[in-house]
Amino acid sequence: MFGYDLGIDLGTSSVVISVPGKGVVLNEPSYVAFDTETEKILYAGRRAYYLQGREPNGTQVMQPLKDGVISNYSMTQQMVRYFVNKVIKKSAFKPRVVASFPALATDVEKRTLISVLISAGARSVCLIEEPLCAAFGAGIDPIHPNGVFVIDVGGGTSDMAVVSQGAMSQTETVKLAGDAMDEAIVRFLKEKYDIAIGIRTAEELKKAIGCAVPREEEITMTAKGRSLETGLPMIIEVSSNELCHALKGILSEIVAAAQVMFERTSPQLVADITSGEVLLTGGSAELYGMDQLVAEALGLEVKVVPQPNLCVSKGACVALNRMHILDNYGYRFKTKEDVRIR
Repeated sequence: MFGYDLGIDLGTSSVVISVPGKGVVLNEPSYVAFDTETEKILYAGRRAYYLQGREPNGTQVMQPLKDGVISNYSMTQQMVRYFVNKVIKKSAFKPRVVASFPALATDVEKRTLISVLISAGARSVCLIEEPLCAAFGAGIDPIHPNGVFVIDVGGGTSDMAVVSQGAMSQTETVKLAGDAMDEAIVRFLKEKYDIAIGIRTAEELKKAIGCAVPREEEITMTAKGRSLETGLPMIIEVSSNELCHALKGILSEIVAAAQVMFERTSPQLVADITSGEVLLTGGSAELYGMDQLVAEALGLEVKVVPQPNLCVSKGACVALNRMHILDNYGYRFKTKEDVRIR
């Protein structure tokens, strides 16, 4: 195919790639398994994700992106190249890429991200803030003049912004999201039941019975792990309300940041938001009762958009088609020469 363009959501938990006219073409966990001696990746994506906690000797699994930014340059580069090649296959033409990044990322972090994408095979790269991409992916037109409040709760960060006419009026990033919730569940069960469980088990518990507000009908699920007292296998029964208690601290911080956003927002934009809905996007937005929790805290209607985990990548695709509008707000494609990489 001539002239591939890609919209990429490089998230802490997953990498989602969209192509204009085709939609989402790749959705893989952002994990790599690599040889500890040569530091070459053996697997990337789903296979590496399921290997975590089960690694053989000489192999290590890691997330090369942490809190939405690059923590390991080499591993991120290898992972992104693998995923991009999987999409464009043997095309001789390098793609233009619109990629998302956390709203409060530093200039150094942004330059590093552009450098990784170009080294991984992109011809040129334009970076757009995650909550702005999420708004576009949720169906907000870039030239829509009214204010819209978007909260994107992903794996590493919760990004929120007031979006108006293709730009952000206010923005905030909280470095707490899905991964922090998994870790909170591991800690809670360790303290309450003296059991050590794997991070994958914690994630399964969160998805199956986790909740942001107590469920009307409490449900339970068994969790398997290792007894900290005896070192032997142990099985416990965990209830949804216990997980609600375990996640309370993290969710309170996310909601508090959303409340503070209103204090910095102009009265006219607050009026626009009040007459509409707050949009919840990101994979962690699917947590049971998340919309209810935010609605009660803000006193507004809250909507979880369809397929919230794919919103940012879809929004990057929308941006590719509307660059003539975004160009007015300083969004530009940058090439190898612009970031001075080899």
